[in-house]
Amino acid sequence: MKYEYGGTEYEGTDFYCYPNTKVLMNRFDIREQDKLSSVEREITFAKTFYMQANPFKGALDLKYLQKIHKFIFEDVYTWAGLLRGGGGFMYKGDAMFCRADLIITYADSVFGKLRNEKWLRGLDRAAFIERLAYFMGEVNALHPFREGNGRTQRAFFQELTHRAKYDLDFGKVDGSELLQADIDAYNKDFVPLISLLNTMVTKL
Repeated sequence: MKYEYGGTEYEGTDFYCYPNTKVLMNRFDIREQDKLSSVEREITFAKTFYMQANPFKGALDLKYLQKIHKFIFEDVYTWAGLLRGGGGFMYKGDAMFCRADLIITYADSVFGKLRNEKWLRGLDRAAFIERLAYFMGEVNALHPFREGNGRTQRAFFQELTHRAKYDLDFGKVDGSELLQADIDAYNKDFVPLISLLNTMVTKL
């Protein structure tokens, strides 16, 4: 059986949701999806804004990604920062994300490559954007959390970009265009995302 939340489907027994609903269990015990979405959005916006001004230290890897997710979502979900459980897939449109039981193995490969490339530091702008698009596609395919992957990934890549002496401004492009470019990158077509990143990335 497939379950849907926030535009993402989850295959398997969705133990994250209240019984017989598609609403994620939450600290406020909110059972209405619209109300939960509103509360979640308000809280996570404030937490993300704070984190941008006070970024975490440490290696940019899966644990760092988990730390971001925990900080942003811990006031809403008890499982904030934890890798999604179960053995099933997650879907968004035609995209099928990493199986839950393979997340760590896949992450070791992705973040190992990023480490070997020195977190993209020292690259000229064109090379930086090209490799950034690649890793954005790979981390998106990983999709390690039950909810909140997009917001967590954006914060992660903003920090990676900043450390590489660039700025990444998601507000410079249309959200629907970026979503489609992310889907294309997931399918190994990086041209649309590279095109958008040329608008979004500036040298510090």
